[in-house]
Amino acid sequence: MSMNFLNARKDVEGRLADQIHSLQEELKTLRRQAGKRGAQSYSDARDSAADLVEEIRDSLAPTMDQMRRQARYASESVRSHPAASVAVGLIVLGLAAALFAGRSSSR
Repeated sequence: MSMNFLNARKDVEGRLADQIHSLQEELKTLRRQAGKRGAQSYSDARDSAADLVEEIRDSLAPTMDQMRRQARYASESVRSHPAASVAVGLIVLGLAAALFAGRSSSR
């Protein structure tokens, strides 16, 4: 009877060892697949981000030209009329100070 028990135990241990080995191999395969998918996902995300940046740059190009022209015009205007520029600057600072003072007193 004890021989049957020992044989049965060895049989169970053998099957468990086979199952553990099989699971380890499956784990290795899953890790490889996850690594490949992660690399592919990273590559896809990088490509999408590059496309988005290029699209934004293309859409902002006309606006940037217009902003440069406006900045040049403002610069010329300041050089031509320095006193008026100082007056406008002081008015803007006063309005900003009044706005902030109004907000801080309402809290």
